[in-house]
Amino acid sequence: MRMKTTFWVALFGLFLQAFIGLTAQAADNALRFDLNSDRAKAAITENPAESRLSIKKQSYLPLYSSVALGGGATLVHLGANVTLRNISPDQPLVISSARYFDRSGELVAELAVQPFTLKPMATIEMFIPITEQSVGLRGGRGGSILLDWAAVAPVPEPMLEALVLGSSGPASFSFTSRSQPVRMAQ
Repeated sequence: MRMKTTFWVALFGLFLQAFIGLTAQAADNALRFDLNSDRAKAAITENPAESRLSIKKQSYLPLYSSVALGGGATLVHLGANVTLRNISPDQPLVISSARYFDRSGELVAELAVQPFTLKPMATIEMFIPITEQSVGLRGGRGGSILLDWAAVAPVPEPMLEALVLGSSGPASFSFTSRSQPVRMAQ
């Protein structure tokens, strides 16, 4: 009887480990620009040759996974709808990387697993469930996205924007956060 119980406990432990691993993998996979959906496929085009990319820049987007209320006594957890817009009417925009960092500067996730090119005036989006309670992310109130982008000719800065949403009891919160170009201080 004892051996039978040990067997079932061990089997349940293996099942639980596999489930936790799959859940963590699913959460990691969800933290990416989905380039395989029909909407994304309509917004992207073939990448130009690396040698043609004469412009290479970075943009920084602050993210907020929570806001403190009542002098810090209440913490409201938030999620973010992130959109990336190529606002050039005639030039494609190459996204070479998009990285999500936590408040201490540690990399949380690679949001673009491969370079992709947005068509002129195209938009791609993703949802970041920043709430630590639901997916165990470490973004914190100081989370951010660093976007590396390039173009073959002069283009307007891309617009990387987050619509941040959350609620606590009957109160709802929403605000936007926009990217800023990364410029070196001289």
